[in-house]
Amino acid sequence: MIQVHVNEHLMGLGTSIHIVDNFETGSGHVILRGIGGSFRWEPYDPNDLIEAPEPTFRLPSEAGRALLDALMRHYNGAEDTRSLRRDYDAERKRVDDQAKVLADVARTLAGREAKR
Repeated sequence: MIQVHVNEHLMGLGTSIHIVDNFETGSGHVILRGIGGSFRWEPYDPNDLIEAPEPTFRLPSEAGRALLDALMRHYNGAEDTRSLRRDYDAERKRVDDQAKVLADVARTLAGREAKR
C-alpha cells in the first residue's frame, strides 16, 4: 500500500515528503526516487533506526502549501472532505426532519389547548 509521510523540518528548512510502498505481502519496503525525469522504487529497511531513508523530495513550506492546494483542486477535495460533506448533509437532513416533527407536535398540542 502506497503511503506518503510529510514532515516539517525544524528551523524552517521546509517540508520533506517520503512516498513509500509497504508491501502487504511482507516482501519488503520501497521508497520512490526521481531520477532525470523518470522514477524508480528503491528498497529500504524501515527498522533501521540509524540511517533513515532520504525523502523522496523536499519543498519549502510555502511551496508545500501551494502543492496541497493544487492537488485538492485537481482531485476535487480529499476523500475525507467529501465524506465529511456527505455526513454533514445527512445530519442536516435528519435535523430538518426532526424539526418538522417537533413543529407538528407543537401545533397539535397548541390546537388542543385552544379548544379547551
